[in-house]
Amino acid sequence: MKLKIDPHAGVPIYKQMVTQIASAIETGKLDCGAKLPSIRELSAQLEINPNTTAKVYRELELRGLIESRAGSGCFVSPQGEEASRAMKRARIQELFEKMLGEAKALKLDEQDVLQFLEARANTWVRSKKPG
Repeated sequence: MKLKIDPHAGVPIYKQMVTQIASAIETGKLDCGAKLPSIRELSAQLEINPNTTAKVYRELELRGLIESRAGSGCFVSPQGEEASRAMKRARIQELFEKMLGEAKALKLDEQDVLQFLEARANTWVRSKKPG
């Protein structure tokens, strides 16, 4: 697992880490059951305080994405897949709400928005079909 931390980003380091690890789980780059680096290993690799890494792992555990096993370390949780799906749905809902707000600000009517969504959904479905 390779994380890229930017201490000058204006986003706290722990939030950057949580976002990147959660994204790796959501996208399948970290499979269910995958072992995460120990707190010491990851802290040394990123040259950060171990308390920061511990905070990241606690946050991910609270979200249900990872589980801590005494004496063994932290692993991607089997429940992480379902939590990941819920997070994806929440993200899409958030983006959809933002899009609807933009459409309203542009004074588009419901029919314009529905036609656009239907056309994009049809294109998306066709692109997923083999052949």
